[in-house]
This record gives sequence, structure tokens and C-alpha cells, in this order.
Amino acid sequence: MPEGKVAERAHAIAKAIAAAGPGERADARRMDAGGSPLFWRLHARLGMMPHDEDRWLRITRMLALLTPSAARDARDWIHEPGRRLGAVLADGGDSRTRLEKPVASEQRLARLLAARGKARLDALERTIRMIARARPKLDVADLAWVVLREDSGNLARDYYSRLDRQEHKDEKEHSHG
Repeated sequence: MPEGKVAERAHAIAKAIAAAGPGERADARRMDAGGSPLFWRLHARLGMMPHDEDRWLRITRMLALLTPSAARDARDWIHEPGRRLGAVLADGGDSRTRLEKPVASEQRLARLLAARGKARLDALERTIRMIARARPKLDVADLAWVVLREDSGNLARDYYSRLDRQEHKDEKEHSHG
């Protein structure tokens, strides 16, 4: 699928979830392989292909998990351009926070990176559930690509880049202190 099409679809899903009523959002958070009314409406509207259904269902559920229960309309959506999922796993969604330790541990990340297929998607969803409590904003297209491509390289690079940025900041503070 073309890169722009994935971003367009991910943005449409995130906006639709933010604009949905609380009951529909809750259904999307809890949906199983049978989907939810919101998912199937999006499926029809966005022209998802049957061979992509499982991954887009997962993406939809993860975006629903990340969308605050109190969201009232599409302006409350969770998208923040350039906030890559790996960095959010490190800092919990606050790019300015001082990291004492990553929100998602290096062990959790290593298990996620090592997993394949359904086990990887399950591990990713557990991690999304964990960080959702912090109500992070992130680049929704990046999340979609992590699910669609099993994009472990970018996920790890972004995670460790965020950790490294904190270490360099700490080193500068100590050398100038």
C-alpha cells in the first residue's frame, strides 16, 4: 500500500474514533476479531481489502485505546506529526520530560522486537494499553506502519534515539554544572 494511503487511512480512523460517541469508542477498544460497528463502517468507507482486515482492526483498536474517553470530537484526536511510536514508548508521550527510566522498559521492547506474527501484535497491543494511561499523542501513521510492516528497526531506533537524547542532555548539564 502506498505510504500516503496508509497515512490517510490512519488519520481518518483516528479522527473517526475521536468523533465517535463514548459507547462506540468503548466497543472499538473491546472489539475482538469480529470487529465493531465503528470498525466495519470505517472498513467500508476506506475501502479496506479483506487480506488487510486483521491488521487494520488491530490498528483501529490500538487507536481507540489511545483516544481519551472524554474526547468529544475530531479536534480531540491523538495525532501529533513526527511523534514516533518508539520515542513515545521511551517517554510515555511527553517529549519534554526528563527520563529517569523509560516508560516501556528495554526488556519489554526487546520482547516486542523479538516476537513475530500474532505474538508481536499481541505484545504491541499490551504495550499500547500500558502507555495509553498517560494519554500520549503520537504520529498515527507511524503506529500504522509499525503494525503493517512489523517495523522493528524504526521502532528500536526511535526508542533509543529518545533515550540517547536524554543521556546527552544529562552529560551537558554535568559538564557545565
